[in-house]
Amino acid sequence: MVIKVALYGCNLDKYALQSRAVNRPLIATNHIEQTGEKSIMKMTKKKAAIGVAIIIALVAIWSVMKPAPAEAAEMKVYGSLNYMISNNENASGVATSKAENNGSAIGVDFSSNLSEGIDGFAKLEVAIDADDSGSTPFDSKLAYAGIDMGAKGMLSAGRQDSVFKGAVTSKTDVFPEFGGSAAQKLFSRDSHTVVYSNSIGAIQIDNLVKVDGTTGKSGVDVYETAASMDLTDQLNIGVAYTDDKVNSVEYKGAGVTFDLTDATSIGYTHTIKAVESTSLDTKANEVAGSHTIGATTFSVGYGEIKDGNKYTTVGAEKKFGDNFSMYAGYEMTDVTSGTDTADMAAGIKFTF
Repeated sequence: MVIKVALYGCNLDKYALQSRAVNRPLIATNHIEQTGEKSIMKMTKKKAAIGVAIIIALVAIWSVMKPAPAEAAEMKVYGSLNYMISNNENASGVATSKAENNGSAIGVDFSSNLSEGIDGFAKLEVAIDADDSGSTPFDSKLAYAGIDMGAKGMLSAGRQDSVFKGAVTSKTDVFPEFGGSAAQKLFSRDSHTVVYSNSIGAIQIDNLVKVDGTTGKSGVDVYETAASMDLTDQLNIGVAYTDDKVNSVEYKGAGVTFDLTDATSIGYTHTIKAVESTSLDTKANEVAGSHTIGATTFSVGYGEIKDGNKYTTVGAEKKFGDNFSMYAGYEMTDVTSGTDTADMAAGIKFTF
């Protein structure tokens, strides 16, 4: 590390010094007033004191943040290729079959020790459009960097997952395709975000702010806070709140997961969307259960928006080894005013 210290008020230009040496030679004289001499001495001592204070401060910071011995950052590459054949109905009930990409992605995790008890980390994950025939097969999913300060928490910035999703809506997101249609949330991930996470005892607390200048409003545009904890080894609860300050919309949610056995688990979420301009509250409930037999996991779920659509979802996924799996899913939508629809899909997935 290179440390640069600037002593303000000192001109070190060599040409200026040479000019002064020629035009104003130093001549000892008895005509210097005693008061001027004292003033110069005070200024010199003051500058020296400031310089020493800066050096001491830098040494103190260096001792606290003394880097660990130089080591290459740890890097882990991961990803998946996910492809399916779907048969989905539109709002009129007309079905269309299509072979298509289903969330393929590739990512890299980085980590590096910065000092004792402090680590740096970063994640870069891009979606892969396996059907793209042009020059844009990639789209950003996650891209952030941060610092893990141990007991002082974690701070990260970039494009990140919603903490509302992490604490609440993820509890019923168990299907390889479909599911989660009733949940009321602002976003699953977004850019221009800063997240701070820490724990108080058994409670995990996450806070997210989004600052997006393109909205035309200064300050925080979106604020999210979430808390979750394990009440027992089998039971986890989570609550979350989102304030969309730009559109004056609030989201509230609570969720729970319970492991009945090592092979069976259920999840439940309750979410509310409150629009200030219309004083309209949209409430939704979702429940999902999964059961594993051997290498196959079966899932079933039901979601309902109050005075709105109802969703029934079933799915299954079978693993072949650690990396390869096949899945199938079906979702029926009971539309309040309109034509009911039925969607189905089957696919393959390879992860690494």
